[in-house]
Amino acid sequence: MRDRWNKLLGLLECESTGQLQTRSSALIEDLGFAHWVYTLATPSSAPSLRLGTLPDEWLVHYQRRRYARIDPVLDHCRQHATPCLWASDPQARRAGYLTEYFPEAADFGLSVGIGMPLHGPMAQARLLSVAACSAEQARRHLARLGELQLIASFMQEADQGLLHKRPMPCATAQLSQREQDCLRWAAEGKTSWEIGQLLDIAERTAIFHLNNAARKLGVTGRRQAIARALSLQLISL
Repeated sequence: MRDRWNKLLGLLECESTGQLQTRSSALIEDLGFAHWVYTLATPSSAPSLRLGTLPDEWLVHYQRRRYARIDPVLDHCRQHATPCLWASDPQARRAGYLTEYFPEAADFGLSVGIGMPLHGPMAQARLLSVAACSAEQARRHLARLGELQLIASFMQEADQGLLHKRPMPCATAQLSQREQDCLRWAAEGKTSWEIGQLLDIAERTAIFHLNNAARKLGVTGRRQAIARALSLQLISL
């Protein structure tokens, strides 16, 4: 118990989003959930990906289909303070969920999960959503729902602290044409080497542009850079 408490306190000591991602992953995976996402979303905008371990392919598919407009879990967490249990099975669909969304998520290994609403200052709504590959796996860990809520609360507090230490990415962030091209191809699933071949540049140059784009957008890694650039409409698919 004391060890877990120390790990929770460790979230508040994070000096970067990358460090928060690593420490949060360890806590969430210990509960049995391999995939998770932490987003910031207001009722008037699409969710801005902050942290998480969702499959890259699902993130690109989610953005391409503009699922932020119809995501039932996201909508629930914007309006409620109670957890949202979701699944891709027919019973969940009869409960009012959209028929196409959850079955498609299941195709990417996201079959069942929990959405934890987090409401903060200035009417900002946050969400920690965790996913499992099977209902049996989720049921096995559902008894630890209280621990998940505690992790979510500490993540929110840690994120709030980091927001005061770093500049927020601007909706008018300027990406060079080459940075946009690299991100666009990365969103299509191309590797750095393949991007280099497509743009007639060296692989290390493609990596350089992708890293620059992530830095300008205030995120870490190409996956988050893609999601942020798409949500800000700096690139399109």
